[in-house]
Formats: sequence, structure tokens, C-alpha cells
Amino acid sequence: MVFAWFRRPFSSRFFDCIFDRGPYGIFLVFGSLIGRGPIFVGACFSGSFFWFSWSCASGFLFGWQMEERQDREVSRMRDEINELLEKLKFSEEESTRVVSTCEGSNPRSFESWAIGKIMAIKKPNKEAMYRVFKSLWFTKEEVDFVALKEGVVIVKFGCMEDRSRILNLSPWLFDRCLFSIVPFEKGKEMDTYEFWMSPFWLRVYNIPIELMDRQMALDIGNTIGELVAIDWKDRNGGWTEFMRLKIKINVLRPLRRIVRLVDKNGVETIGILKYERLPDFYYECGIIGHTDKKCSLTSEVVGLNGQSPQFGSWMRAPTGTQNMDRALRRNGV
Repeated sequence: MVFAWFRRPFSSRFFDCIFDRGPYGIFLVFGSLIGRGPIFVGACFSGSFFWFSWSCASGFLFGWQMEERQDREVSRMRDEINELLEKLKFSEEESTRVVSTCEGSNPRSFESWAIGKIMAIKKPNKEAMYRVFKSLWFTKEEVDFVALKEGVVIVKFGCMEDRSRILNLSPWLFDRCLFSIVPFEKGKEMDTYEFWMSPFWLRVYNIPIELMDRQMALDIGNTIGELVAIDWKDRNGGWTEFMRLKIKINVLRPLRRIVRLVDKNGVETIGILKYERLPDFYYECGIIGHTDKKCSLTSEVVGLNGQSPQFGSWMRAPTGTQNMDRALRRNGV
């Protein structure tokens, strides 16, 4: 049987070994290549490279599938526990309660925690996200991540200073997906956190310079969403090209593209909105985290039926202006 295998054509033997036996097949090919020195070396190298690439790809897919499976198992287990507790009748002994005496003196207590969620239909690898954020944040104390159900993640900062700084530098992106992060609140249900409200730096272009004042900035910010901060300088040292505002917006709605301004004489001006560090969004619906394959609104939005998309890359503000802090330019991957 062995001799019959060696009598088969070389190409048939080689690919059978590589695909069926992995690296071990390389050594089986050795027997049929004695005396063919250069051919043997090339075959071994090619086979080993193929097997290595195949192993890496398989490992990545396996890790992603395991992570998805763990999320489903955690969610299913929580549902089963809640359903079971509703059916049980507790005895007097089981009704005894354990009262917490912790006064929050632990520097790593829940008061310095935050809670976040990836706002995208296609979720990235969470373990990779944890490693990247740890390397970007440069926290004074160690930070830990705890995954909960439905993609929610508790971020355990070691001190309030770290948490405040990271929250102030929002939004945070990983793999061009928005990681919405908010302060953790004791006793608050996961479903009540407003992950869909996330702050972004917006630039308002095409505004007459005589309208660029404090009151106009407040009015524009509160019209678009919840005004968080105002940057009083652009690249030229003052408001000349655009107004820069940090506004908390609802990421479940289509991105706003313009704002209409009217001066005291009734003359209307249309300001164009551009977003800094804007995550991936679908150009047909304009919603952050949507894709062409996973969007339930594409049949209802403008931009279909032969018309050009109403959203696009022009909504992204150019990065790297002179007065931007380096930390503002690195809060994402």
C-alpha cells in the first residue's frame, strides 16, 4: 500500500499530504523527492507557509466563534436564572439577607467604574479591543474589562481621575466602530443606560463671520443635540473658517448634515456639518454602525431608487489641525 502511494504522480501525493496531514505531510513528501533537492526545499517551504496561513485563519475564526458562543451562553443563563427565581418560593432560612457593610473606601470601588457598549451591528473582537484601549489610555492605575450580556462591558478604572479623563476624551473608536462609554451607576438597570447618546466634535462650515459669536454657538449646539463644550479657536487662532462644538447626539438616528441659520434681516444661511473621528456608517441611511448588508431602513430612506446617496465621506472632518491636542487625535484605532 505504501509503495502504491509513492507510485502516484508527485502533484497528487504532495497536495494530499498538505491538505490532509498538514506539516506532517511535508515529511511524507520527502520520501518521494529524494534526489530532487531544490524541488523538495521549495515544496516544503510552500507547504509549510500554506499550513501556517491556514492555521492562523482558522484560529481567528475559532476565537471569534467562541466569543459569540460565550455571549449567547451568558445571556441564556441569565434568562434561565431570572425565570427560575420567579417560580421559587423561599423558606424562612433562605429569606435571611446578607447586608453589605462596605463604605466605598476601596479605591477600586464601583464609583470609579464606567460602562460601555459597541454601537455597531457587526461586533469587533472584544479581547483585541481591551488590549488596544489599555495601550492607548495610559491610565495611572490598572484598568479591567468585564463583559456582560448584549455586548455591554464594565470598565473598572483604578481611580476617578482615570475615568474622568477617558470620558472627557470620548468618542472612542475601535476598528472604526463606536465604543460608547458612560459613568457606571449603582443599582441602575443595563437597559436604562443611554449608550445611544454619544458626544462628538462637530465643525460647522459656511457661516458668515459676523454670525460667529457665543450665542450662535449655544443655539446651534442645543439645536443639534446636547451641547457639551465649545472650542473658541480654529486653526487660525479664532473662528474664521468654522465653529467647533462638542455635542452629544443620538447615534440611532441618521447623522445631521446641515443647520439652517437666519440673521436679524431674515437672510437664511445653510451651515454644513462635519464630524471629527466619525465611525463607520452606511451612506444610504446615515446611521452609525449600519452596513449595506445589515440595515433595515434602506427601503425607507432617501438615496435609493436610482438617486445618489444623501450621506458620504464628505461628512468626515479633516484630522490633525494645528491646535488639536495629541490625545484628541489618538482616541481610536
